[in-house]
Parts: sequence; structure tokens; C-alpha cells
Amino acid sequence: MKIPFTLLILFISTALSSRAQAPKTTFLWETDTLLDRVESVIYDPVSDFIYSTNIDGDYMAQDGVGSISKIDLDGNVVEHDWVSGLNGPSGTGIYNGKLYVGDMDKILEIDIASAEILKAYPVPEAKRLNDLGLGEDGTVYVSDTGGNQIFMLKDGKLTKMTENLESPNGILIHNGKMLVTNWNGKSLNLYDMDSGQSQQIAEDIDGPDGIEALDNDNYLVSGYQGVIYIVNANGIKTKLLDTTKEGIIAADIGYDVDKGLLLIPTMTRKTVRAYRVVME
Repeated sequence: MKIPFTLLILFISTALSSRAQAPKTTFLWETDTLLDRVESVIYDPVSDFIYSTNIDGDYMAQDGVGSISKIDLDGNVVEHDWVSGLNGPSGTGIYNGKLYVGDMDKILEIDIASAEILKAYPVPEAKRLNDLGLGEDGTVYVSDTGGNQIFMLKDGKLTKMTENLESPNGILIHNGKMLVTNWNGKSLNLYDMDSGQSQQIAEDIDGPDGIEALDNDNYLVSGYQGVIYIVNANGIKTKLLDTTKEGIIAADIGYDVDKGLLLIPTMTRKTVRAYRVVME
């Protein structure tokens, strides 16, 4: 079948436009190697600082050696022990001037302005809390990777949302939807908060960890071995960044849409790396 010339030109133009808009990364900086077993990282636009969780000790030990560090936008560790004495801090979320952190078997609520732990919400059934996702109303959702379940903290009340998931890790609440990475399933999934059903969006992600919204229709997903994927709503994934050959891990990433700032906690490398995500 002969394709009309005008349609051919339109097809080529669309393809070139799509290719030209493909995001790329530019390396900005890397902190000094001060952040032992840094697991999660988040940027707060109000304080204009970055906060990282440092497990420091054994991943499953209640050893009190974990901490949260404060980092500026040039990659300087301003305060290593901004908050200390934690038991294995991992996922983070920010709402209304409060930093929420999953710390082994409890959810911490920290006042960012004073670095004071305001409340600690015990999660008695948790085997090992991991990532946090925050709703627009401040509801906190936390994955229990070791217990294959997800908990919800709303108005100070803790509720188990689901169980028997396949090692849920990263959580993102975006446009009223919950997205979850399943570690053992190597997948990104859409979890229906009303029905409790889970639907796979993308597969074959080695060590799926953090999730961030790139825009309304695309997500950034970190693979623990060092790959950052862009995954669209149809489950098509492309590599944005690959540091596997350098042996640089990508744990629970952070991303600021306004700055195009991608933050990568490198875990055993003991640093946070920053990249600018740009459209070409």
C-alpha cells in the first residue's frame, strides 16, 4: 500500500519531535562519602535543603545508629546528624513542614524547622518498613517490604490497607493513584486503594526501588543495581540513566519537577548524586 506523501511527512515529523523531547540527564555533583548506607533522599522546596536517611548499621537491627543528614543544593553535607539515634531510617515524605520517615517499625514525624521528632507512630505488625508515599491531604502510606503489606496513617490513626503483596517497596501517590514497586516481582504496579486489587504496569525491573512522577504521564523508577527508568502509563520503559558498570547503586530516589533535579542515594558508596533532567 502506498502511503500518501502528506501522511509520511506527518509521521516523520511526529517521530522526530518525540525523539527530540526525550529526557536526558546532566551530572551536577556528588556529596562527600559521609552518608553510610544512605537509603532515601528528598528535596524540600520550603527550607531549600535536601534530606537523606542513613541506615548506617545493619538493615534489620534496632541499633540506634541511623541518622538523617541535611544537604545543600551544591552537594555539601551541612549537618550529618541533623536527626540521629534512629534504628534504620528509609523512605521519606514531606507535608506541611513535616518530614515523615519510615524507621524500621515506626513512622516518625519530624518538624523540619526545628529538627525535632514530634511524634513516633508504632507499627507493631511491621517486619521492616520501607518507603513512604503521601497523599494530597497528608495521609501517609508506608510499605512493609518484609511483611508484604502496606499501612496507612491518617489523622493519627494507623490502618493496615493490604497484605499478601509481593514485597512492596517504593510507593507513590499521584493524581489519586497509588503506584507500588514489587521487589521480588521486579515490577511496577498500580494498586487500587478501593478494591485492594493490584495491576502490573511494567515488568523486568531489576531491584525496583523508588518511584517519582516525572510529569502527569511518566514516572521515574530506580532499579537498585543502578538503572533509572522512565515508565509511561502504558508500561513502556526506557533507560534514563545507567550506572551499573560503575557499580553505583540507585536506592530510593528523589525528584523535584520544578528544578528538574534528580537525586540518587548510592547506598554503599555513601553519597548522594544529583543530576539535572533536561529535554533535548
